[in-house]
Amino acid sequence: MNMKTFYTLLIAALVASLVIVSPVEAQDNEEPNRLSIGLFGGITIGHMNIGTEYDPTFGFNLRYAANPTFAIQTNFQFGEFTSSDEDGINNEGNWYDRHFTNSYIKSSVSSHINLLRMLGSTSETINLYANVGLGLIYNDVETSMGNPQLNHSEEYRGEDHSNIDLFGVLGAGVRVNLGRRLDLFAQYDFNVANSDLIDGHRTRPDREIDNFKRTSDSWSSLTAGLQIKFGSSDRDADWHTYTPGLDTRRFSALEDRVSNIDERVHDNTARIDENERHIRALQERMDEFERRLNNLEQLVADMDRVDLTIDSDILFAFDSSVIREAAKPTLAKVVRALARHSEKTLHVEGHTCDIGSESYNQGLSERRAASVKRFLVESGIDANRITTAGRGELNPLVPNTTEEARRLNRRVEMTIQ
Repeated sequence: MNMKTFYTLLIAALVASLVIVSPVEAQDNEEPNRLSIGLFGGITIGHMNIGTEYDPTFGFNLRYAANPTFAIQTNFQFGEFTSSDEDGINNEGNWYDRHFTNSYIKSSVSSHINLLRMLGSTSETINLYANVGLGLIYNDVETSMGNPQLNHSEEYRGEDHSNIDLFGVLGAGVRVNLGRRLDLFAQYDFNVANSDLIDGHRTRPDREIDNFKRTSDSWSSLTAGLQIKFGSSDRDADWHTYTPGLDTRRFSALEDRVSNIDERVHDNTARIDENERHIRALQERMDEFERRLNNLEQLVADMDRVDLTIDSDILFAFDSSVIREAAKPTLAKVVRALARHSEKTLHVEGHTCDIGSESYNQGLSERRAASVKRFLVESGIDANRITTAGRGELNPLVPNTTEEARRLNRRVEMTIQ
């Protein structure tokens, strides 16, 4: 394959990755984090006219994640290619004891495609990806010849030079999600330049150029590093699948949906697994919550203790601790019950799902519980009668394996006694 064909295919692959994996996302209440910077190091080995050592290389990247399947990355890398004492590749043995050093700086733009996502995986912990890109390499080459006494030595001398060449890159890697701010990655790349002078030596002497085509220099690199993610959201586009935020109409439709749950479960009995049975039980608890809420004053009068569980998505928008307007009539019923029974106290606990870090979710649950207390106090309830706590993601009602399960785990629990 000649270089023109290689670069044509490389550009076609780059364009295809942009088209095939174009970002299609549901709108959410909050923009996910998309930008990050990576720091990495590793080794390179050249596949050139003169054999090379395993040389160290270092660099950094700037990354933009469009969605969990596709990202664009700009890479900056520097290091040296140095010759080894082994025989040359294309000169029938390194008889002239030729050596070189190339102090290079290179930059490239590549598209990254999450292969596991394309195969249907929804993992938010690990991905395997392929990358394809184009770049420029600045070469500062110095050559030497330790044995210039043989015939035709002048024809095999190196060419010291400083110039810029185009190169293409194909690679693959693995990325691991270490948390809200950090990813770990390891990557292999195969690079091909449009020059045979990366090592300062041509494939064959000029006098033979008509008889033998020159071959482009290439090199491989194996690198590993850390990706530092930026942004204020507790989710980032590299990992999370985004779902639409809660519509206030869900509150008014909740009773109808719960009343139909038995029929839906009956139609799908053969396919219900353990997690779905948990969800069914929780929906029934929501039905019980509606019944208790409508008779709350009587329940408080008749019982020593009354427990209520409210879906956080009813009270709050996603990742918010501001009470929805549509939820205030619900809390007003709690206010009336407490106002009529001044001897009763209230304990409020906030709970979250596992989206985000544990420390962030702990803080969010505490803020939500405090927000409920603030509403009740502003409605006339003595603050000394109300205690609050946040449990974060530590006490889920069901495993956080689906979006529906996560929604049910986002809740506020109230105990009147």
